[in-house]
Amino acid sequence: MNSDSDKYFNEEYDNSLSQKVHEHKMKELSKKQYISLDKNLYKDYISQNINVNDQLSSSEKKIVEDTLYLQGFMITTIGILYLLPESVTKWDPEEANGDNLGGKWKQNIQDGPVVDEDEFIINYIGHPVSGAVYYSMARNDGLDPFQSFMFSFIMSSFIWECGYESFAEIPSIQDLISTPIVGAFMGEYMYYLEKELDKNGGIIWGSSSLGNISYFFLNPMGQIAEGLSDWLDLSVTMRFETYQETTIIKQKQYNVSLNKPYQFDSFNYGVIINLEF
Repeated sequence: MNSDSDKYFNEEYDNSLSQKVHEHKMKELSKKQYISLDKNLYKDYISQNINVNDQLSSSEKKIVEDTLYLQGFMITTIGILYLLPESVTKWDPEEANGDNLGGKWKQNIQDGPVVDEDEFIINYIGHPVSGAVYYSMARNDGLDPFQSFMFSFIMSSFIWECGYESFAEIPSIQDLISTPIVGAFMGEYMYYLEKELDKNGGIIWGSSSLGNISYFFLNPMGQIAEGLSDWLDLSVTMRFETYQETTIIKQKQYNVSLNKPYQFDSFNYGVIINLEF
């Protein structure tokens, strides 16, 4: 009797069943604890990396590329204006050269827009001409009149007036209105003249040189962008990317415990621009 009892107690105890029960209880507990993070349990997230160039038409690719050149032109213009006398730009050199440019930009946006005190030639000739340049470039890149107006409006009002220039001064009411609106009428007439020049084979008064000069002034930004593209042999690729928020550590740990892929209830977006020479 004792020998049978000793044999029974000396046998190795099989606790696999209790371990499975324990694991099941822990998983259920874990599921209850992190259920709020597991809204998409059966919708595993897959990141996306989309080549925007492959989704665009030829005209859309052209306007994207030319817009990048335009940003370089705008930044260069800001540098030139910074070097001009305060009597011309009405910029305060000390404020424009401050260490807290971000704070200055935010304050200017909050304080504006206002009626500025720039010269008539700057407000009602210079700015509309700028709007016409944006508009003409867009029309030559294949956009219709309304799309070209919207492009000019975005470039002049948001990118320039409320963007680059607001680091130095408060946005101007005159510039926000006259640049895109008057510029659109001027730009459409410039586009019309360019098409008439095309019909004449690019010749003015028997001179192709005068025709080439006219082409430049009718679409200056487009001509500059095309020249830079040919000279630099530049290829511009834009990608749209979504990526997981890897800071959600508890969500990752929970899925590991269930032997499931990492899952996330949200993700971020990003745009990647590649310039290849």
